[in-house]
Formats: sequence, C-alpha cells, structure tokens
Amino acid sequence: MQTPEGKNRMDKRPGVIRPLFNRMAATYDRGNRTLSLLIDQVWRRRTVSALSLRDGQYVLDIATGTADMALEAARQADCRIAGIDLSEEMLRIAREKNRKSPFPGRCFFLQGDGTQAPFRDESFHHAMISFGIRNVQDMDRLFRETLRVLKPGGRFAILEFSLPETPVIRQGYLFYFKQVLPLIGAAIAGKKEPYFYLRDSVLDFEPPKALEQRILRNGFRLAVSRPFTFGICRLYVAEKP
Repeated sequence: MQTPEGKNRMDKRPGVIRPLFNRMAATYDRGNRTLSLLIDQVWRRRTVSALSLRDGQYVLDIATGTADMALEAARQADCRIAGIDLSEEMLRIAREKNRKSPFPGRCFFLQGDGTQAPFRDESFHHAMISFGIRNVQDMDRLFRETLRVLKPGGRFAILEFSLPETPVIRQGYLFYFKQVLPLIGAAIAGKKEPYFYLRDSVLDFEPPKALEQRILRNGFRLAVSRPFTFGICRLYVAEKP
C-alpha cells in the first residue's frame, strides 16, 4: 500500500523498531535539538501542560525514549511517571538523565511494549506519547490498551509530526525532510539509516483527520487537535469518558 507521497507502508514490527532505536540512542537528543533548532522542547512542554497535571497523580509515558517527556512531567508536578519503551539503550539514557535530575524519585522506567502494557486497569490518571505513535505497528491496539489503563476522565496526549497544509510551507518542508534532514542527521550521528527512517516514517504516517477518526473509533473523546509551528507537528488530546 502506498501513501499520497508515494511511500510504501513500513515494517514497524517491534523486532525491527527496537534495534533501530538502540542504534540511534547515543545521538538521539543531540539530533532532536539540532534538527528542530531546540523547538522540540517547546512542543513537549506544551504537550505535558495540556494534561493539567496535579501533585500525586500517576502518568504513563509510552515510548518514553530518553525521558524528555517524563522529566518534563516531573518538573511540572509532583507526580509519578512510568516510562515504557522497547529500546534498552534509550532506557539506559533515560535512567541516567533521571538520576541527574532534581527529582529522580518521580520517574521509573521499564522495557516494554505500549500495545501490551504491563499495568492493571485504571492505573493511571493520564498518558502521553511524543513522536512515537507513528512507530507503532498496531495503533488501534495501542489506543485500546491506553484506554484500559486510564482512569475515567483521564487524558492521553499525543505529539506527532504532520505535513503542513499550506502549499508553500508544505513544499519547503518536504524538500527539507527529503533532501536535507538525512544529510544533517548522518553528520550528527555518523549513521544515515535512522534519519532515512525518520524521514520515511513521517511521510508514511496518516494525516491528522485520519488519526482523529482513529481516536474516536477506539472509545476516546477528542478534546484537542492543534497544529504547532505551521503544522509541522500536531498535538492531539484524547479523553477517556
């Protein structure tokens, strides 16, 4: 199957995704900061803020990666955050960053798959995922599992790349993404493969309207769907009834 951009659907089985992110873990943060000109940190702060966290709450960070979102949640409230990720190397860096943070007791991390969450029903007040949902092979299963572990009224904040709708901005963005980003990424990481994957996974991902409909089909209410920075990424907030 091909997307409108002409890309074949990608192999996103956990056995493929895990080693890919293990290989990029050491340079992941540096690549994010450089390629986004630091604006990725602004996006993350705004995403966590959309959850309106309160002290004492429990938060699930799916595809936690190097823990940027988990640590931001810990900064915003005295809550407890469980970070789950497939990649052992990402989690190693997450634990080290957490150890050096001002609030190391607020976060804990475990290796696992968000589509098979190892938690009891209604364990969390809120959940979040940043730049990770496009890497999930079975998104419907992820939504069902997240719905299961959330308490009634809990929010699921999703931050993900999208393609700008304005034609001129979209054209410039696609040129950057297809031609420039892999070269810069390779210069930062010394590896081309992860940044070719980043490019292709964004181009392959479904558009906002389709993701909004998927959220609704899986039992959530859509509370927020908001573009950031000319539409190059988007915040969705799904709410459990």
